[in-house]
Amino acid sequence: MGIVDDIVHSIGRDVRKDAGKLLLPTLLAVAGGLTAAAGVAFLTAWAYLTLSRAVGQASASLLIGLGLTLLAAALLVLARNRFTKKTLIDPPVSQPAAPATGETDFASQIAFTTAFVLARYLGEGRRD
Repeated sequence: MGIVDDIVHSIGRDVRKDAGKLLLPTLLAVAGGLTAAAGVAFLTAWAYLTLSRAVGQASASLLIGLGLTLLAAALLVLARNRFTKKTLIDPPVSQPAAPATGETDFASQIAFTTAFVLARYLGEGRRD
């Protein structure tokens, strides 16, 4: 279990080291979310007060409730489509087929054989 302990401790050290870097963005995101929620709450209260004067309290509650329900449904459908969307995989790049060994031209075979024989002949006299 020594390897597992080392891995766990290294992860813990990394988290402690990076916690300072992650703390400020996390706090800013939470503060932004709470501020947005408060803003939505005030807009909803304003809409209720405005609608209750125009169409009555019961109708205002019904309209705001339906509006928020439709908004939530649209957001859920959007989230569902986002999570279930299959990621598009790049099609594999087709590589040109390598020529088969029997399809090499005759001149290439002669050049290779000549170079091989010449290298062997010149290398025989020089043994280090």
